[in-house]
Amino acid sequence: MKKFFWALILALPMFAFCKEEPAEPKPKVDPELSVTSETAFNLDYHAANVTVTFTCNTDWRVATNELWITVTSAQGTGSDSPVSVTLACAENESLNDRKGPVYIFVGDLNATINISQAGNPMFGAAEEIQSGSTVLATNPNVERYLTNAHYDDRDGWKTTQILDYYGGFNGKAYNENGEEDPNGTILSWGNQPTSDQPMTYSIRWNPEDIIAGKDMTLLLQDKLGWSASVAIPAGSYYTNISNLVPNDTYTYKVTIDGDGKILAQGTFNTTGHLHQVFFKKACRNGRDLGGWPTLDGKHVKYRKVYRGGRMQSETLTLPGQEEVKMEGIGAQLDLRGTSDVLSEPAISGFEFCAPVIEEGGGAMLKKDAAKTKQCFEFVVNNVRAGRGVYFHCSLGRDRTGTLDILLLGLLGVREGDISKAYEVTYFAPVGYSVSSSEKDSNPKPIFKNTRCAWVYSDVVPYFWELADQTEGKTFADGVEKYLLEVAGVSQKDIDDFRSLMLE
Repeated sequence: MKKFFWALILALPMFAFCKEEPAEPKPKVDPELSVTSETAFNLDYHAANVTVTFTCNTDWRVATNELWITVTSAQGTGSDSPVSVTLACAENESLNDRKGPVYIFVGDLNATINISQAGNPMFGAAEEIQSGSTVLATNPNVERYLTNAHYDDRDGWKTTQILDYYGGFNGKAYNENGEEDPNGTILSWGNQPTSDQPMTYSIRWNPEDIIAGKDMTLLLQDKLGWSASVAIPAGSYYTNISNLVPNDTYTYKVTIDGDGKILAQGTFNTTGHLHQVFFKKACRNGRDLGGWPTLDGKHVKYRKVYRGGRMQSETLTLPGQEEVKMEGIGAQLDLRGTSDVLSEPAISGFEFCAPVIEEGGGAMLKKDAAKTKQCFEFVVNNVRAGRGVYFHCSLGRDRTGTLDILLLGLLGVREGDISKAYEVTYFAPVGYSVSSSEKDSNPKPIFKNTRCAWVYSDVVPYFWELADQTEGKTFADGVEKYLLEVAGVSQKDIDDFRSLMLE
């Protein structure tokens, strides 16, 4: 042990002698930087690469905070040769121009490269509609459902038809084209399609025909006598149109304000089963009661009465308010209860009614019969005055569904068809088709009606029971008996409503 100790002591000087000497510090260099390329680039909206060149005599670094700009070579050392750095700029997927500074750092020196990229003037443009074309107004998923599903009267609500298609929550995978694909996506509550929204199309014109700084106007009319004037900002190459009535004919004309120059004009036709409506930014689950056939060969008129989800400041922007007015809606009926009912209309100047109804179904019809009467009279009075009515609860399902069944039933729509109209709600997203709490209890949703669980199974048998006490024994007879004998509505209001709503 002692020998080992003395050997270690004797070896220490050798270790000290072999220790590496500290490196000589690099000589201090005064940084030099000279940008030899352009320092400002103006790009169109397409993806593009720009090359920046500079010379420097020491280490350099290039950086940017812009996510749409990628620096291909971010750092290096100085040399006698010019340094070239490529900046990859992504396509601008918005209407707005954008700017992005890129910085070159050399020691305590820096230089700024400014990149400006124009917005995409066609960003957000829907499928183009051309004069002479025929287009589908209804969402394709809803259209397929309404075309293929059939329910019998009286007991039809006890069954459902689950269709295998994109949006059906049927456990199958689909690609982005809506085609069944094992490598595609299985729909869930988080990625369901927005089938409660109608189709949107764009009217376009030659960009060379616009006048810089001049706004434009779209005049849109249909054969039913409806018309709307839509303002188009200067510099636009298109305008989108939506909320189209099915089985209608439209004419359109786009002109330059103050000049009268026509940029686009033409005529197109629409098809479909349902007039769906969507109002920015999130007024969902909306649709017109019009279009349904009656048992006596008539049809419910369009643009008279609408149903939907909650209409309030959180769901309705200023552009959305203009879309509501464009439909001819001028009255709001809020069917919600104490916790969330509005105290005034979502749009200033609208006629407004909020009787405070806590639940739909039988409770709404019986316990709240007086309030149901108030709702019916509000609808009739506004239709008389030529104002479209939008009625809603929170989701647009139970209380809204109860009133919808009553109104369509009174007009003579076949109860099996009313069953289909009720089920369309389940094409809407969470918060409209089902509440968040219901979603949590249904981790594997599938598109099918829950009429057995919700108000349809309560309301419809009640009206049929009343119908069987009448001479005609039709569903419409049952609804009329309820309105007259339970709710206390006048025969005149009933007759006027039918007269104003049917053609």
